[in-house]
Amino acid sequence: MRVEVGTEPGTGVEPLAPSGAAATKAGVKSAASGGTAVAGAGVETAAPGGTAAAAAGPGAGSAAPLVRATRPRNRRELIIAAARELFSRDGYANAAMSDIAAAVGIGPSALYRHFGGKQELLHAVVTEALDSCLAGLYPAGPGELDVLVRDFAESALARRELGVLWQREARHLPAEQYAELTRRLHAARRTLAGQLTAARPGLDPAHTELLSWGTLGVAASLAYQRVELTSPDLVARLMHRVATSVPPGLGEPRLDAPRGTLRHRSRREALLAAATELFAERGYASVSLEDTGAAVGIAGQSIYHHFASKHDLLATAVHRGVERLWVDLAEVLAPARDHADALRHLVWRYIRMALVSRHLVTVIATEAEHLQEADRLRTRQFQRDYIAEWLQLLHAVHPAMTPAEARVRVQTVLTVVNDVARTPRLATRPGIDRALYQLGCELLELETGPLPE
Repeated sequence: MRVEVGTEPGTGVEPLAPSGAAATKAGVKSAASGGTAVAGAGVETAAPGGTAAAAAGPGAGSAAPLVRATRPRNRRELIIAAARELFSRDGYANAAMSDIAAAVGIGPSALYRHFGGKQELLHAVVTEALDSCLAGLYPAGPGELDVLVRDFAESALARRELGVLWQREARHLPAEQYAELTRRLHAARRTLAGQLTAARPGLDPAHTELLSWGTLGVAASLAYQRVELTSPDLVARLMHRVATSVPPGLGEPRLDAPRGTLRHRSRREALLAAATELFAERGYASVSLEDTGAAVGIAGQSIYHHFASKHDLLATAVHRGVERLWVDLAEVLAPARDHADALRHLVWRYIRMALVSRHLVTVIATEAEHLQEADRLRTRQFQRDYIAEWLQLLHAVHPAMTPAEARVRVQTVLTVVNDVARTPRLATRPGIDRALYQLGCELLELETGPLPE
């Protein structure tokens, strides 16, 4: 989940939808294939279950669009449900108010009787999703960790779109609204930290912070996969695994550490680095070529000597990130002794990449929707193939694990790593890489083994 303005964590992983009865173990079954894969180290934005016209709340079934002559009492809720699906599936920038009105079966004028504009509707959608998802953190009594993870898993599944809404779309909100929602998220995280402390009185404060954000990361991961979970059992087990982990020691965060002074000699590389950082911190749509040029001390028009367009800058950044994942994978597989050894090294290499390249991780997670169609489709295929490599290794280590459960576990590991990498108070703590390595191995049911070199 996001912690500080401009550094919101969380990417997901696009799992390939399994088929057959084997996927029903642990309350997990395959969702229908399809949907729009975007972002992350192999990321798909999950298309929420049901239809856009389904009423808010878990278990809502498919329904035809409403007849325009009807005026149901819960029309506002229906509009929020439709917008929640379209924003999370297609992105805020790509979902028009007319699309939302059509999904509910009303005219645009009726939509504007409830919401003054799309940004006001986005605020309602994100607020409702945030409050509904986090509601499960509060009913448990002090130290009732089993009750806590069960309740939180249920509420997180009911609003599984929250991860992508918060991490990708909430940046479109006005600063004051975004700040208020951030305060709610921090309050929920403190509640979770208090519960961990009550259940584990000797837990170090640094570990409490890591594990509380990690537990929230399990909830965020649900937005980025197309695996249908028929019960909260697996999610609750993963949350419990994070909450009860005993990571190695962590140092104090280094938020004020001086930034390095060395820069690229190549103008092209300097522009690419500057654009990646700006896209991550402000969003692709809010960054101009003039902004990018100013960051490296040249006129915006001079960028055309190196890149054909702003789209070309984005595509180059995303392509480089994806190719880096493949290079890391090749370097892991070549010397591996067995599948478990390769998977442990892959976890470690991904952690190191995410910690060093958090802006690149953010761009892949939040801005790939802006790629032109050919680049977007190619990126999705790269991501699917990359995730298939993780799943093949995990299946070789745990042949009895269902494909659906394997996908959920891989998704959780990558989301938690990305969340931490994009959270400065955690990412700058000495020892965070070792702590994430242990968490990743535990979530994949791997023996930790010696720390990879």
